[in-house]
Amino acid sequence: MSLPSIFLSALLLLASTSAAATTETTLTTRNQHLFRYLFVDVYTATLYAPSNSNLTGILDSGQPVRLTLQYHRSIDRDDMIKAAQVTLERQHPASRLAQLQADIDQLHTHFVDVSEGDTYSLARTADGELQLYHNNQLSFSSKTPGLADAYIGIWLGQNGLSDDLRSALLR
Repeated sequence: MSLPSIFLSALLLLASTSAAATTETTLTTRNQHLFRYLFVDVYTATLYAPSNSNLTGILDSGQPVRLTLQYHRSIDRDDMIKAAQVTLERQHPASRLAQLQADIDQLHTHFVDVSEGDTYSLARTADGELQLYHNNQLSFSSKTPGLADAYIGIWLGQNGLSDDLRSALLR
């Protein structure tokens, strides 16, 4: 391999590494809030979004966003699924929920019981893909249009899980 070829290869490798690093660092910690239920610390929610984004409109913006929940107590997966489903039913008309229900059910099959210290992260990528991470390991992804917005909306949308949590994360 000639010196110019080696230089060009190194330059291309450097450029691709820089682009990946830039992509990985586009989301910054924007807000964090301790969610309590009946005087019990349940989890700390951390919202990551582009540093220049308007948080009050982040759910409708299509921009990448990630919500991480770090649990402070054990919670049964069935309780998490029930709370999510009740919230989704409150937030969306039955016709819209029916369009997403098979994908929501598929997502829920990847839930496991959590213990103190466990994390779940929900991410919406720039192309609208929903990604679910359990303890930093990807456990589910879906490109179904609207699924990421609906599911992350449990925490960030109107009539969600907690108005206090939503307000604290989007301030």
